[in-house]
Amino acid sequence: MSGRLAIDGGKPVRKKPFPPRIMLDGREKTAALRVIEKSMTGPDAIDMFGQGPEVEAYRAEFAQRIGTRFAAAVSSGTAAVHTALAALRLEPGAEVITSPITDPGTVTPIVMINCIPIFADVDYATLNVTADTIAAKVTKHTKAIIPVHLAGQPCDMAPIMKLARKHKLTVIEDCAQAHGSTYHGKCVGTIGDLGTFSLMGSKHMTSGGQGGMVTTNNQALFWNAKRFADRGKPFNSRSKSNIMLGLNYRMSELEAAIGRPQLKKLPGRIRKRRTLLKKLQKALSPLQAHRPWTIIDETETNPWFIPLHYDRSRMTVSKAKCAAAIGAEGIRIAAHYVTPMYRHTWLRQRASYGKSQYPWNGAGKRKIAYEGSCPEAERAYADYMTLYFHEGFEDDYIQDIAAALAKVEGAYLKR
Repeated sequence: MSGRLAIDGGKPVRKKPFPPRIMLDGREKTAALRVIEKSMTGPDAIDMFGQGPEVEAYRAEFAQRIGTRFAAAVSSGTAAVHTALAALRLEPGAEVITSPITDPGTVTPIVMINCIPIFADVDYATLNVTADTIAAKVTKHTKAIIPVHLAGQPCDMAPIMKLARKHKLTVIEDCAQAHGSTYHGKCVGTIGDLGTFSLMGSKHMTSGGQGGMVTTNNQALFWNAKRFADRGKPFNSRSKSNIMLGLNYRMSELEAAIGRPQLKKLPGRIRKRRTLLKKLQKALSPLQAHRPWTIIDETETNPWFIPLHYDRSRMTVSKAKCAAAIGAEGIRIAAHYVTPMYRHTWLRQRASYGKSQYPWNGAGKRKIAYEGSCPEAERAYADYMTLYFHEGFEDDYIQDIAAALAKVEGAYLKR
């Protein structure tokens, strides 16, 4: 499509609103009412707020769907990462390697257990950490790795697991954006020692706005996770009192009841998102300056958003100007995803516990320099946009995305 750009006063490609995403229907309503009505009948009223049969059923169904022996239900994705880390019982000052391109919910729990986040660089084409970038950051202080399956694409896990076993490191997969994505036929969250999932309202499925899950095949880690998420209670123990430091990260019966029908909807959402992704890849293939991120072989991605690469060498305007022009054409897009985590103010200033800067300055700890430590992540931040995406899209919106990008390219492409 050619013509005057909407940002300059022309007619936009799309005048319809951004396609709505309808997460809940009568199935969740029925499930929620089942719990509420039960709470109105007498002695089981506390189950609406505590953990009872809905939570137990949900975590069992979740484990079966993902393909692990165990799942522990918690209150958020951040709580899931915190719980998984706490289950390891790491010593203060231990180093945990993760991605610089992620949500703060991956990183804050590392500091909350008095450990030190270390950032491995990403592969520029996939935006995920790799075995090679992780290996460059392994030291004698390293105890765990948290690979982040960004935007729904699995990391290349086989080499990462080989590296982890070589150095006796525990692997916690961050699957917050990758529900049901598979690597070599296995669901993410089943490959590492533990998996963590966010169930907030914007993810592929939700347990009612917030929620999380920790998955594992390791029975000891499961019980540690369950204990930590319920204030250290002595589950699977002969102790008469709480046995470890813990927080109240319990999922409620009401959340679990909503999560159970959501779990049944996941396969359909995965199919729809994968179909739309293939159509989008095809529709964007003629473009010269824009392309979706690279997806590695032997994976099935359940995309959460689309990282859209911008080739600034081929365009006459900045990425920010281009994103604004695409947005004006009726397409929901952002110029960036997130800045590399170590550029966040609290990490730059080591703003942890009061003015202590702990755990970075703990006795005998090595000095950690973050600035400039992940040049490919910095380059990716400069060169990728975020194209919003969900299963509520129809073919017309995919066509409008392609038309809007082609129109903007037509105006700004170097001749």
